[in-house]
Amino acid sequence: MKRSKILLLSLIGIAVAAVSGGYYFWRQFTQLPDWYAEEQTSPRTYTQIQESGAAIEKRIAAQIQTSPQSASTNIAPNSPEPQPSKPVQVALSSKELNDLLVTKITEKRGGKALPNSVKGFHTSVKNDQLKTGAVVDIKELQNSGLGAQHQALLTQITKKIPVDRRVYIGIEGKPEIQNGKLHFDENARIQVGNMSFTIAEVASRLGVPPQKVQDQLNLELKLRGLTVKDIDFQDGNAVLSGAAK
Repeated sequence: MKRSKILLLSLIGIAVAAVSGGYYFWRQFTQLPDWYAEEQTSPRTYTQIQESGAAIEKRIAAQIQTSPQSASTNIAPNSPEPQPSKPVQVALSSKELNDLLVTKITEKRGGKALPNSVKGFHTSVKNDQLKTGAVVDIKELQNSGLGAQHQALLTQITKKIPVDRRVYIGIEGKPEIQNGKLHFDENARIQVGNMSFTIAEVASRLGVPPQKVQDQLNLELKLRGLTVKDIDFQDGNAVLSGAAK
């Protein structure tokens, strides 16, 4: 998780450098999404989100078990050779996909909840695009055990913004499934507040290859009973396609 903290910090630094003290850009940088204020009226705990994610996986497994496509092979008439089964498809709402992504992130961290500096995580599907991101508390990020070099960068950042400020950081694009991972291509955009950057812009300012930034954004989607091979977005839902395990 340390690498993701460093990426969050670097993105904040890029955005702070871009605002250059201008009031308009400052407002854009500090703008929090509407969903964050709405969720604060009835916030969910990470335990509740993880329980939801686990329930979604159980539902997917149950759906696969009852699906006529769940058989690994179908025998065609007069053919000694087994025929490949059709892909299994599972539709998830934006909220279900959000809870599943949070669950997968925590699994990657050994089952630990997201850091205290992350104050809200949200996923939405609109116009064939996936948008996902989090609100991060700068003060708590400051106290999250960063190394000396990155702590110095954060100190420079906090000279320009209040340490109690919360900032939205997200990514928007049309990801694909590659080698079992949710993969954003070079056309995806990284958002800090209302400011938007291409992956190439972020990579250039960080002085690293774009592929290195993309690798930080990938997320493995290992689901119970389903090997995910494709993802599509229809009518505000995410449709996962794959093979039954």
